[in-house]
Amino acid sequence: MTGPRLRTALWPWSVSWAGLALGPASWALNTQINYALVNWECSGGRNPLGVIATVLAVASLAGALSSWVAWRRHDASGIPVPEQDGHPYRLLAAIGVVSGILFAIVIVMQGIAGIFLEPCVR
Repeated sequence: MTGPRLRTALWPWSVSWAGLALGPASWALNTQINYALVNWECSGGRNPLGVIATVLAVASLAGALSSWVAWRRHDASGIPVPEQDGHPYRLLAAIGVVSGILFAIVIVMQGIAGIFLEPCVR
């Protein structure tokens, strides 16, 4: 499925604010899980931070993708959107894309630090 059919299939599930919500939420959840698992990891448990960071980075990128699809939908609709209508969907979607990508990078960096640093040092 490519082209217009793929975009039409993704449109119902794309919201412009998804990247803006999922990015920070994934980062906050990653940070809390990192802090919560320190004692368990320090006592000899396994180090699942790389897997957790990967899953949450993918969630953040999924929000960015949803925002991007919403941005493309509003951009490709061909319907002129007046600037004064009070609904800045394209701006919100663009901020969602950038936010989702930025928080995914931050989550990956925290995951890399969690893999290479000993748990008792953190």
